[in-house]
Amino acid sequence: MKNEILIREARAEDIGDLAKISRTTWDGADYLESISAKWISEKGFYVAEKGTRVVGCGKLTVLPGEVAWLEGLRVHSDFKGRGYGRMISDNLLEIAQRRLATGEFSSIEFSTYINNSESISMAKKQGFVVSDLFHVVSIENPPVLTTPVNLEQFSPSNEDFFAYKEHSPCGWKYILSGAAGSLEWLKGNAEFWRVDTGAAFLSANRGSEISPLSSAFDDPSGFVRGAFAFAEKRRLDYLEIVMHDSHKDLLSTVRENGFVYWDEEGAANLPVYRFRR
Repeated sequence: MKNEILIREARAEDIGDLAKISRTTWDGADYLESISAKWISEKGFYVAEKGTRVVGCGKLTVLPGEVAWLEGLRVHSDFKGRGYGRMISDNLLEIAQRRLATGEFSSIEFSTYINNSESISMAKKQGFVVSDLFHVVSIENPPVLTTPVNLEQFSPSNEDFFAYKEHSPCGWKYILSGAAGSLEWLKGNAEFWRVDTGAAFLSANRGSEISPLSSAFDDPSGFVRGAFAFAEKRRLDYLEIVMHDSHKDLLSTVRENGFVYWDEEGAANLPVYRFRR
């Protein structure tokens, strides 16, 4: 089987095939098509080529704290069940392990939705264990507030992330809290918003996810109102909130205001995995 495909770095001419892969993933609601060109320019983006066709891909991203972050593992639906996903994943892990052994990386991590059983099973066999837990809840057609909310952008400090002991969320990426360069990375990959009552949150540059910052835990209703004001400002008909498993009180307030789980109620559904072997 190893001779069936070639794993190589992605090139600009692969964008068409990558778009086809994206359109067969998560019922077409995948982000790969929109991010492919950026990932190609960043390097660390690999594709699996069968003949003249790209049938799968995976990305190795370097995050603050010299974390090797594995993401974007995809196989076109026509080619699933042939072991290509495992081959791509093993290739990325081998590259990351070599760089871990030389001290270039401090750890190897990734995250995925809890129902992605294929990726999770593969990761456990490779030696990954859960190191942190997050929740994603969402709402369709967020309500329009009858009372306007004063929502303004601001520049965050490290204090805004004190609520996160190990990882700070930014969309579906999780940044090592307090790592060198983490605040600068977050500033470059998110916007930061605050309501006049004090609650603050970040919105990832890609996607429709927001996460509470430290002041939101003292002003839960302000955070929820800010979330709805943000959705109205951006004309979003769908909004996600990503928050840590320890933030149960704020999560309860969010749930009381219409945010729901996709599947099992109340369970942490975004585990962060770390390579241990």
